[in-house]
Amino acid sequence: MNKIQAYFDYFDKYLGVENWGWYKSLTYWINIASEIKNIVISDTEIKGKSNEEINKIISDKSDNKLKTVGDFFDRFLFYQDNGLGNIGQGVIWDSEDNPHKTAIKEKINKDYFIELLQCKDISQADTKIDIIIEGKNYEAAKIRLLRALFPADFAAVDAPNKLWRLLNALKDKLNISTNGNNVQRHQELMHLVDCADLNKKQIFFWELFYMLENNLNLKKAIVYYGAPGTGKTFKAKNIAKQFIDQHRIKIESKTKNNYQVKTVQFHPSYSYEDFIEGIRPSSDKSLKLFNGTFKEFCKTAGEKEINLYKDIDFINNDSFKERDYRFSLIKVSELNDNQKQILGIDSIMPEGITVEEVIEPAFFIIDEINRAELSRVFGELMFSLEYRGYNGKIKTQYSYLNNESDDSVYFWDNSEDWFFIPQNVYIIGTMNNIDRSVDSFDFALRRRFMWEEIQPDFNTVRNILSANWKNDLAIAFERLNNRIESEELLGKDYRIGHSYALEITPIQNRFDSVTEVKKFLWSDYVMPLLEEYLRGLGDENKAQEKLNQFKIEFGI
Repeated sequence: MNKIQAYFDYFDKYLGVENWGWYKSLTYWINIASEIKNIVISDTEIKGKSNEEINKIISDKSDNKLKTVGDFFDRFLFYQDNGLGNIGQGVIWDSEDNPHKTAIKEKINKDYFIELLQCKDISQADTKIDIIIEGKNYEAAKIRLLRALFPADFAAVDAPNKLWRLLNALKDKLNISTNGNNVQRHQELMHLVDCADLNKKQIFFWELFYMLENNLNLKKAIVYYGAPGTGKTFKAKNIAKQFIDQHRIKIESKTKNNYQVKTVQFHPSYSYEDFIEGIRPSSDKSLKLFNGTFKEFCKTAGEKEINLYKDIDFINNDSFKERDYRFSLIKVSELNDNQKQILGIDSIMPEGITVEEVIEPAFFIIDEINRAELSRVFGELMFSLEYRGYNGKIKTQYSYLNNESDDSVYFWDNSEDWFFIPQNVYIIGTMNNIDRSVDSFDFALRRRFMWEEIQPDFNTVRNILSANWKNDLAIAFERLNNRIESEELLGKDYRIGHSYALEITPIQNRFDSVTEVKKFLWSDYVMPLLEEYLRGLGDENKAQEKLNQFKIEFGI
């Protein structure tokens, strides 16, 4: 329970959930449901009121977003995305010719509506909802409605399969299990965290799954790509620190700060010798073999793994060998005392904890990854990107020059120096779609990375800026981007990222109106970028015409 609270405290302190659109929407709609429920529960005579009066209560309490009993249930039971959450299987409710929806709506009369809202016991409400859906397995839609009515007792993990995945992750990673039916499991989860903000607690358990089961573990290499100014490098650094922090919570590490995160920026002259290894002059004026930036980073970050492979009992263990020494498949409980000592394990771990989960992650961030000649920079690394650790060891171009005592030696085995990418090393690359060197990623190399497009997000502008014109500025950029995206000669890759709007953050108090801000940003940031985009038209008059159209769309 203390570990769950530690995860929540981190989530609450660093992830800024108060600025999330989901949190704001969730808070709005749950408040509406709560107010309606409180009115119905407190009025013992409400059953005698006319249907029109009940509809008026709903309408008055929802800023005219809901007008009737039918509107209430349409949103809280039938919508795929209803403000509380988005459920894939809920899409069936949107079809007007769906016989299940028709049959259910026929049963939702005034009396049923009042009886459901007056339920003070969750199991009673659960049974009442089961009756109207005739046993159909729409558990996610049902849980979402119950969550609106009983926000203190349900996490925002509506789908049963997602709930089971979370419960299994809690059991395997943190040695925490919950029992009972789905409703009881939700209640147990919510009681694990101490926080008065029920909506924040609901969202936390959705995010907790990704804290425990992060997709970065699939390939341990990802490229963030998108339009310029979308904060790709900023996101990469934040993700790296968050990933490491969450790992420390999981194993109860006392380490603070001191993250193993290295950032390099590729450019056209960046080479294999810079990245892996090369012969360079030394301080004694002789030529020596030096490790490149990435190889030296791997040597430092992979120290525990390298030492583990030097342990005879580990490397000769047939069971470990059959699993290709993959740390994600080897449990800490399978290690002997010496091997645990190598990894720095001095406490009892949950039964399901793997070796991968106790070695602290390290992140190597490659900014502008596509600006270098990648086939030359990565060299024979293609194999090691695919197969991590001992099973992916390779001979590098200059490894034959090494002796066992040389400083540049990486892993000495059978009288030879080998290289591999440690299993705790994660690689994050960033790239702009419009860079002319985008084709440097061949298909073989692309397959070794996950890919995530980072979109312009002007809600960031609304959240970060404090000036009263921030929403108008965000709308102006969104309109401009819509115009750019629809332009045949440009398209979505040429949109303007939100980082351009955030340039005025330190000086926002200088501006009295959004018009002044837009003029400043247009002349110093936006117009020069668009001029560069349009330079390739070969027609100065046409380029100027397009630029004027963009300027009008921007609102100046």
